[in-house]
Amino acid sequence: MYYKMYCFNPLFLVFLFYTYTGIAQPAFSNKNFQGEVLPKVFLIGEYEKPFEEMSSNYSTLLLNNYQDDLDKAFNGWTSVLVGMEDYANTISFDLRGLKLWVNIFFNVDGSIQHLVYYPKPNSKNMDFELLTNFFISFCNTYRFKDPISKKCSHIGSASFPTFSKRN
Repeated sequence: MYYKMYCFNPLFLVFLFYTYTGIAQPAFSNKNFQGEVLPKVFLIGEYEKPFEEMSSNYSTLLLNNYQDDLDKAFNGWTSVLVGMEDYANTISFDLRGLKLWVNIFFNVDGSIQHLVYYPKPNSKNMDFELLTNFFISFCNTYRFKDPISKKCSHIGSASFPTFSKRN
């Protein structure tokens, strides 16, 4: 009886709405983005409004650059992850045990415009500032090996080490 009374009470439904839309936000507060330049690398949940705008400017998916061939697109994505891992090994940065959700925005020349990430719950603990700095350095040096017809984005999952054949 007590349960039924609150489930059908309109004020209770309003409370639920505000709870789920106002309080249940990412652990990171939204940054104030007023005329600032969007950082090259940031965590998912930061800079929400400009991130949405940027996402609409990169509406082409990496998959479309491979004429929707999933195998080729997967190999292309894997080459990015292998590139990350190889770069990390070059500068002695340990990625082993890291598991992330990643959104990468590629320019037409294959360079990375932005990289947005968030660690998965089962990822190893890592200092986000160090990881962000690593990704900034990686983005400044990486060029996608396959030709890209227009700027595009890819949302994917990354786990290290990658078990892929290196060319």
